[in-house]
Amino acid sequence: MTISSGGSFIVGALAVVAPAWVQETPPTDTIDANFVIASANSAVVTVHDVLVDWSLLSRRNANPDRPAFPTRDEQQKLAKQLVIERLWLAHAKAFPFWPEIVTDKMITDEARDMYGALWIDPKLPADEHDLMRAKAESSLAMQIALQSDPEFKRVSLARPSDVQRSWDLNPELHRVPTRVALGRVTLGRALHGAEVESKAARLRQLAVEKASLEAAAAELAPGDYAIVRVDDLERDQNLRDDVLAFARGAEAGELSMPIAGEASVMLFCVVSREPGRELTFEEASSNLKRLIENRRRELRAQQYFVFNILTQSFFLPQDLFDDEIEQLVPGTKANKTRQAGN
Repeated sequence: MTISSGGSFIVGALAVVAPAWVQETPPTDTIDANFVIASANSAVVTVHDVLVDWSLLSRRNANPDRPAFPTRDEQQKLAKQLVIERLWLAHAKAFPFWPEIVTDKMITDEARDMYGALWIDPKLPADEHDLMRAKAESSLAMQIALQSDPEFKRVSLARPSDVQRSWDLNPELHRVPTRVALGRVTLGRALHGAEVESKAARLRQLAVEKASLEAAAAELAPGDYAIVRVDDLERDQNLRDDVLAFARGAEAGELSMPIAGEASVMLFCVVSREPGRELTFEEASSNLKRLIENRRRELRAQQYFVFNILTQSFFLPQDLFDDEIEQLVPGTKANKTRQAGN
């Protein structure tokens, strides 16, 4: 199969090679051997790539019950994101200055910033490590492409009147919610096997002795420690109930009991806590300015992808990015339907 610079999304028959970390047969209703996606420059995204991505995401997820295998819908979303990342990379690599700017060291530094201790975890499977590097390179590609875009630079500045308007229209921004930073160690069952519970108990005991979960993890589970930041503890819906209960009730420095789930056993500690409080406009203005600028940058990034990348790319089926296009050009789907009926 040959694909020119652009991308495509194809379903076809191809055998699935399971990642090294898979120790069991995936459920037949979630993994489809015919699920194959071709992406930019003849690179192929397969079920294997999707499962590796899912595994990597699971290592950073605070839900110990997160299943080992994604559903079909989750597969589609992950695969599409991989295609998007490769399209950004193919686009940026066409810039003549790309090889002069993006070095091996820059990619390594970006991966370290994105993944922290996972990047240096010696137990991490090679395919997950390779995916981290690929995602870091794609992240740099997106940054370089957008920094070369005059419109992106223009929308990155919010005026004082924009800040005042945002304050007036969004009363929920008049308060800082309670925020916590949690230290977390994730011991995956697929990686640590039958000894995972006993290892979690030893890890907790060592953390008590050292008065530091991070220090204990450096000795018994290097690479498995990470910081989880909860920006709105009162309304968070991402953490599991028992994790959320610990985060809400524990004080700084407090250590949880092992929290067991189907996929992993986790330990948490409270690194820091910032109680919620009401804000004045002067206190909130700098954060409001940042929020406005971030939203504008996100919108411009979507526009850039649709108008500067998709228009120069080949992909199938033709409706793969219809939702993204419809958001920016309302009526596109209806027009395509009418044309198809003629």
